Amino acid sequence: MPHPHRWHHPLCLAPRALRPWLTEAGSLTARLIAHHPDFQVRVLKQQAARPHQDELATLCLASGVRHAPTREVLLCAGTTPLVFAHSVTTAVAVRRGFRKFRHVGGRSLGSLLFASPTIARSRLAWCRVDARHPLWRKARKAVGPLPRRLWARRSVFYAGADRLLVTEVFLPPHF
Repeated sequence: MPHPHRWHHPLCLAPRALRPWLTEAGSLTARLIAHHPDFQVRVLKQQAARPHQDELATLCLASGVRHAPTREVLLCAGTTPLVFAHSVTTAVAVRRGFRKFRHVGGRSLGSLLFASPTIARSRLAWCRVDARHPLWRKARKAVGPLPRRLWARRSVFYAGADRLLVTEVFLPPHF
């Protein structure tokens, strides 16, 4: 199983309106575009960064790894942020199975991942994140004040032996 235990909160605890978004097996980007024709991707950063503690095991990284290719974006309806997305992979993966990761620019990462028949996806996992989790803090830095808890989901994309972990934090009041 690619996700630590804490990424398996019971889905029944999530708000009913959010559940279809948390469990969407297809491209979240495609679903957002269907609901928000003014969809935009706002790139916050794309650079090597320290992986979060709960990402190390999922990516099969040693605890001493200091930097990994990382991308953080806001998925927006016009200028309104809907989702804070955080993706992390390995240096080897961006030279092999996820070469396009470095050059995605302002496009959605999902548009690349779901367009390739050679990329597989793990089961989705979800949890509530709060101020103790680095993704909640990063989302707050990007968008301002937030509720105490937010729902997030994550999955691992595989290109052969290479892994790319994508986590999406759903922002209020839209979800």
